[in-house]
Formats: sequence, structure tokens, C-alpha cells
Amino acid sequence: MALVTLRDVSLRFRGPPLLDSVECHLEEGERIGLLGRNGAGKTSLMRLLAGELAPDSGQVQFAPGTVVSLLRQDVPQDVVATISDVVAE
Repeated sequence: MALVTLRDVSLRFRGPPLLDSVECHLEEGERIGLLGRNGAGKTSLMRLLAGELAPDSGQVQFAPGTVVSLLRQDVPQDVVATISDVVAE
């Protein structure tokens, strides 16, 4: 069973779709990279996987016990820790 499965996932924000009927599955041990221009939907896809966004249509499913974490792109102003401490947290 795949750790993460996207079935017919679509997402848009007042314009053309960022994700349009995406089908994808990630298996245990796989590594992926997301490449694309600014505004292409990379962060939105990660926010969908982290549960911060819901798709306009389709399903995002996880295998039981799967944990997803998202490390923000911007460092909050009040953080006074090392990178290692932030990632470990």
C-alpha cells in the first residue's frame, strides 16, 4: 500500500488551477523532488499533504501511521534557535 495517494486532486485560488486532476502515489522509501516556477503550486501541494489545505476536489489519503511534517520557508521573527533545533522540533 502507498504511504500517500492523491486521487483526482484539483486546487485553485481565483485563477487557473494550480493542481488539475493530479494522480500520484508515494511508496515507502521513495524520495521525490518538486521543481517549478514561483506560483506553480509546490508549496500548495505540500500544504495539502500536511493537512493545512483541503483540495477543491479529489482525495488525499495516507497509509495508517503515516506522519507528515512541513518546514516553513520563512523563519518566524521570534525564533532564536539553531536550524538543527528547529528541524528536530
